[in-house]
Amino acid sequence: MKALLLAPLLATALLTRCRAPDGCAPVATRCAGNVAEICNADGNWQVAADCDTVSEHSHAVFTCTFVSEDGVTGHTCVPAAPDAGTETGGVL
Repeated sequence: MKALLLAPLLATALLTRCRAPDGCAPVATRCAGNVAEICNADGNWQVAADCDTVSEHSHAVFTCTFVSEDGVTGHTCVPAAPDAGTETGGVL
């Protein structure tokens, strides 16, 4: 009975490792929609951060973009810039 339960898990693990590489350079980053991805050592893209999920948890809008500051470069989730047409200020 245990063999029947473990067989699907083993098959999934083997198929995941046998996946053909995406051909990306390890440690490269990109945005796929609103998801920041990083290339792993096997040459496959994997999720680094889902900006929609970050937005849900932080109660602020985040977007995937390229950043380069303090010697660190890559794609990640950053707070979205407020709309230029949105008015902010106090009560009238």
